[in-house]
Amino acid sequence: MVEDARQPQLEVRVRSLDGQQLQLIVPPHFRVAELKLRLQELRWPAPGVTQFHLFHRGVKLNVDATVASLSLGGEFIVLITFTKKNQKTQAGLQSSNTQLSSGVQAPCCGGLQNGEIRSLSDESSALPGISHGDWLNGHALSNAAAEPRNIHSRASDETWLAVAADLASFHTSPPKDPTHARDDGTDIDNQREQEVLEGGETKQSTGRGKTKRKNEDLGGPLPPAAEELKRVFTALNTVYGFLQRQRMQATWANVKQSVQQLCFQAGDEKMCLQAVKSVAILCPKLMVLSNMSEEGDESSFSIDMFDNSKLDNLVPNQQPNLPVHQLQEIGPGDYLPGGDGKRMTDKQMRNAIDRRLKAFDGLLLTVLKQIQASSEFQNLDLKKMTVEEFLQTAKAITSQDIRDLSKPGLSSALPRLPRHHKKLTRCSDISDMNAEEMLRHLKDKLGSLGQIVHCEKLKARAASYGELEIELSQFTEEALGRMGITELYTHQAHGVNAVRNGRNIVVATSTASGKSLCYNVPVLEELTNNPNACALYLFPTKALAQDQLRALRELFGEKGSSIGLGVYDGDTNHDLRLRLRDSARLLITNPDMLHVSIMPCHRQFERFLSNLKFVVVDEAHAYRGVFGCHTALILRRLRRLLHHLYGAEPNFIVCSATVANPREHAMELVGLREVDVIQGDGSPHGEKTFVFWNPPIVFMPPYADRKNKRHKPSAKLDRGVIPHAQTRRASPLVEVSSLLAEMVQHGLRCIAFCNTRKSVELVHNHTREILKETAPTLVDTIRAYRAGYTAESRREIEKDLFGGRLRGVAATNSLELGIDIGSLDATLHLGFPGSVASLWQQSGRAGRREKASLSVYVAFSGPLDQHFMKAPQKLFNEPIENAQVDASNRQVLEQHLMCAAVEYPIHIEHDKIFLGSGTQSGIMKLVNEGLLGRHPTNGPQDSSWHYIGHEKSPSQGVSIRAICTEKYTVINQTTNEVIEEVEENKAFFEVYEGAVYMHQGKTFLCTKLDTAAKVALCTEADLKYYTKTRDFTDVHVLGGELAYPAKVVKGKYPITTAQASPCKITTKWFGFRRIWQRTNVTFDTVDLFLPEVSYESQAAWIRVPHLVRGDLEAEGLSLREGIHAASHALLNIIPLYIMCNPQDLGCDCANPNDTRYYPERLLLFDKHPGGIGIAAQVRPMFAELLQAALELLIACECTTSTGCPACIQVYSCSEYNEVVNKRAAIVILQGVIKAEDMYRDNKQEISCPDDGFLKESFV
Repeated sequence: MVEDARQPQLEVRVRSLDGQQLQLIVPPHFRVAELKLRLQELRWPAPGVTQFHLFHRGVKLNVDATVASLSLGGEFIVLITFTKKNQKTQAGLQSSNTQLSSGVQAPCCGGLQNGEIRSLSDESSALPGISHGDWLNGHALSNAAAEPRNIHSRASDETWLAVAADLASFHTSPPKDPTHARDDGTDIDNQREQEVLEGGETKQSTGRGKTKRKNEDLGGPLPPAAEELKRVFTALNTVYGFLQRQRMQATWANVKQSVQQLCFQAGDEKMCLQAVKSVAILCPKLMVLSNMSEEGDESSFSIDMFDNSKLDNLVPNQQPNLPVHQLQEIGPGDYLPGGDGKRMTDKQMRNAIDRRLKAFDGLLLTVLKQIQASSEFQNLDLKKMTVEEFLQTAKAITSQDIRDLSKPGLSSALPRLPRHHKKLTRCSDISDMNAEEMLRHLKDKLGSLGQIVHCEKLKARAASYGELEIELSQFTEEALGRMGITELYTHQAHGVNAVRNGRNIVVATSTASGKSLCYNVPVLEELTNNPNACALYLFPTKALAQDQLRALRELFGEKGSSIGLGVYDGDTNHDLRLRLRDSARLLITNPDMLHVSIMPCHRQFERFLSNLKFVVVDEAHAYRGVFGCHTALILRRLRRLLHHLYGAEPNFIVCSATVANPREHAMELVGLREVDVIQGDGSPHGEKTFVFWNPPIVFMPPYADRKNKRHKPSAKLDRGVIPHAQTRRASPLVEVSSLLAEMVQHGLRCIAFCNTRKSVELVHNHTREILKETAPTLVDTIRAYRAGYTAESRREIEKDLFGGRLRGVAATNSLELGIDIGSLDATLHLGFPGSVASLWQQSGRAGRREKASLSVYVAFSGPLDQHFMKAPQKLFNEPIENAQVDASNRQVLEQHLMCAAVEYPIHIEHDKIFLGSGTQSGIMKLVNEGLLGRHPTNGPQDSSWHYIGHEKSPSQGVSIRAICTEKYTVINQTTNEVIEEVEENKAFFEVYEGAVYMHQGKTFLCTKLDTAAKVALCTEADLKYYTKTRDFTDVHVLGGELAYPAKVVKGKYPITTAQASPCKITTKWFGFRRIWQRTNVTFDTVDLFLPEVSYESQAAWIRVPHLVRGDLEAEGLSLREGIHAASHALLNIIPLYIMCNPQDLGCDCANPNDTRYYPERLLLFDKHPGGIGIAAQVRPMFAELLQAALELLIACECTTSTGCPACIQVYSCSEYNEVVNKRAAIVILQGVIKAEDMYRDNKQEISCPDDGFLKESFV
């Protein structure tokens, strides 16, 4: 064909599966059919190759399609050969010298007889998607496995095609060269002439894969039963070898069709299954079958076969299970991780098959000899024995660890997480126990596998009472008497005295110490004595507000209605809001309503604000970080309004759980210059036993490289895994569920604190399942409690828990705050809650008054929890964290200046005492942006600034919690009932097509997700698995400086290459896993296509010099692990230099399975959408922070590579501190500091690129 040279030409790149490449220049109108003809003319990829298809991106190309329509974009077209089904190929199989169509001589078939070869190739259709002709398509197909693959993707037809091609080339191979050197160092004689059966010789039969072995010692061929077992093992051994080579998990679902058709008539799966289990019974040291499913599913198991050469030196009956591959999170047909990226060679595969076959033959010979030598079985006719009779006889006369037929071939060391509990008899007793009795019971029963690593006794504390300076009114004394209170504890008395003396106070005592009386008593006194006095109570959550309303009604009694109590929040209906504005004297609300409703409409609350005597800020420890920063400015705006417009100067009463800096925190939060601290806790407390519970070690198959394996549990369930060759720890969710069931059975009221919503539901569901078995009458005495439930559901659960109708609750930290839920006997803690303060806050929920209590900390397998399991005393010696609030944050201040200007014009001279020293610069910036201005009618002498922006109410656009207002509605498709609502930024983690959604013990399957309408349709289903998304989050630096300059800091290192730039944080979802609830084992992975979610923020970053990589490689360290660990060290050190909450910052967290390119940088970003300016503060002191982080790592005494919470571990790590290395972090920090020093000394000589290049290098 003559090509038109005037037309633009296109380059077409073609690649075959054996790695050959070819480039062609063709015109755009060139059809695929013409392209195939051109390749045939070129005799490419090999002479005689005429039957092939062309594929692009996995799709077979239509022969009529033009090249221009393919949108190749420089990508390869892949050539895959095939052979038509009617083509005769048997001759090629029977000839050891057959040449494949690609011209490559096939390797030999080690250890297989010709009859077996024929059987395997005859039954090639047993493999999914494989035609008979495809088996002979050439060894080039075997190279398909060399292409990069996702280890979690499902096995496709193409994968099986590659397996089949390898098997075909293997079968048609010439005999091995007996002088061929070994490649793996094992003492293997590869000569086929040296048969395993001593002195035996092989004779072939023409049967279906059958062989008859004549042995001089036995005096004849193998008995039929032994021959049957031999035939099954040979077929299974061969198929396993090829799956092993392809790094695919061998499961019954994968191999059954092939083995079934190789050894039995098609369709006889039951007989084949029993035969495979019989082989496992005969040789438990060569083959192990491990459950992958729930109890009762006999056909769902994985298969592991062992290399006998590695077992030679082990004592019989003490041999550990050493399976070839790992099972955790690998489903049937999934690829297995390869540690070094190298695939098993043909020779290695053949040798492995030979070794296993040789070991089996040796075992079979030993059994036959022992049967013949035994006087008990001299009269047995081996030829007439069935397989079952043969196995029973072998069991009776051998010393091998052969299992009973009633337990067919299932390993005693299965990787089923709750199986260790199956070995223990569950307690069905429901007699009541106290905390001490329960601890003994746990040690004897549930904890008898060594889970209890430490018990710490915390001494009881007797009550201490104080005296009031002024006697209470008769009404107040009667109100306290109705509650059973006749005396006040010391901290209560001191608090009441200080408030009645007009002092601002902060009360910082333990959980459940009765802090509320410190403000309720003086408020009650004032409201009853002064008919106009009003009080404002602020709580961080709606649940706390409702709880306080209940307590106040009990305290005020009948007089409560005349005083006017009420909750004013988002759940309050319109009519009640109107009544509360008109008549309420004690208003309970939250900072959000104060910000968006009360202060912008303060004229409607004129009566209330003019008579405001008390402002109570309870649970002040919850106001930290971004939320605390916003709340601090809201309270300053309130004080400003009260001072300028209403002449009110209320007393502020701040209450907090134990924090390290109560005075400083209260002063910064409210903006007060002086605060009295009440800390002496006079409340009684019973003895508490704090138990460290480490889930027991269970056996698991090892795997090539721990680094290539990701361990991640549901809505975030597993928190990393401690590397170990043959073991892992059992599921902490199962442990907590079992503990909760024990507490409920024995009358101990208990809360199980979990870190995620999904873990709450899983613990709740699994505990119910246990109680159905052990105490069915108590199943309905446990509930789940978390965010997302309707207000009515939460109130009902709180009421039932307070009233004693519930014995147990699985909850998030929403119950950590001071909701009055009555007296608890025990608390369970699933993993470290994020701070020492939170842990003691949760633990303090149990053990009120003199009653003894129990707290059990159940560890995940990640480095953070295991650090405390190894050194429990460090947890008790850890100081309580500071509560950090930065009310001077410039970016947040600017937002609230707009809101304040709407409420009342701003006067710089008068308002900076309320709003801070940054008021003037903030106003000037807003003026330049056209948001603030002078009032046009007031003249040039006016010094006030008014809001002139377009938004009517700017407070509506200022989110103080970064809570997403858009929500997805989850609907029961059968009943059209709304199950609950999920925030938009969390929706894709919870609901998607195929997702399992859990709600109060019910399981739903998500059938449809409408992203436009934000609706998820679900149907109730009895499912035994849960789902978990596969996702990743990237941080992209957008380049350019931030919109405002960073603060000028007088640091040690004012010159730095660090940058502060806008960034974009993007989360992408690409699939999900199906995981058995009771085993926590992944059995399926599914692709997922959802819109990505992103938000813009701010980041500070510095480049890691390329030379550091060489330093790391010289020490055998990983760059990714070092960058991850160094970033964590910076997160841990920043709160010492900048007033912020560590949870407000994030970093690049390395995913152990993600092989994509990661920029060589140390990056920190604001987690709050839009940023709050922390990154801008970090940038000028980055060099100083690097030095401090290095000193932190060097000074830390921990010796493990994964570090500890004091150096490189952070609770907020999205990858659970998996990919970290302390030594690598030190090398990186030293390298970056050295580069910074060079940059400062001489900018021209520094090896690092200039700033402009730095800005662009990571875009």
